[in-house]
Amino acid sequence: MTQQRQIAYDREVSRKSAMKQIKAGIITILLAIILAGIPYLPVMAQDGNSGQTTITMNTEAVMGISLGQVEWRVEGEKDVSLNTTYKTDLPASWCTITNEGNTNVTMFIKGDDAKWVSDPSKKWTLGSTGDNGKNVYALWYHIKGDTADSYTVVTKDLASMKWVRDGEPLNLAKHDDTQQFGLKLLTPTQFIGGRTMEANITLSAVAA
Repeated sequence: MTQQRQIAYDREVSRKSAMKQIKAGIITILLAIILAGIPYLPVMAQDGNSGQTTITMNTEAVMGISLGQVEWRVEGEKDVSLNTTYKTDLPASWCTITNEGNTNVTMFIKGDDAKWVSDPSKKWTLGSTGDNGKNVYALWYHIKGDTADSYTVVTKDLASMKWVRDGEPLNLAKHDDTQQFGLKLLTPTQFIGGRTMEANITLSAVAA
């Protein structure tokens, strides 16, 4: 091998090695309330530290949900690797959703691209099929009590959270009703290392 080819080969090996790790990603669970068919704007109060949002309508019906977790640090402070699957510490009961209102609600979920915290224009695209690729990652949720190891893909389109076992939507019927779920993430097959990525998940409650 010539000296020039050896240099080029060494650079390629170094580049691939650098791509094998990335700063720990963060999944932040946001709260959003979506009201369908309401012709006027409700009053919304939010406590930024509690992970709880409440919407009070001009009636006696109050819609509100809270989350037991608002952040998932994948691998803690460690780096994550290429083409690797990660699950929350408790695969089915990592996060608890609580109905803080007094009306029956159906839960919806939506994901987003993971962005580099230093430059959000640099991102991993959230795939829509559960497949990963170059700078493409996948995300799923699993509801506690559902079919064992059954996961549903999270996409960038708002979708009803459903039970795999029967296809029924996830409802919280009354005040203090709870349900738990976990997350699973598959990293891209290729990405640039040394970047802390952050992605947001939006959980929404709609009057059932």
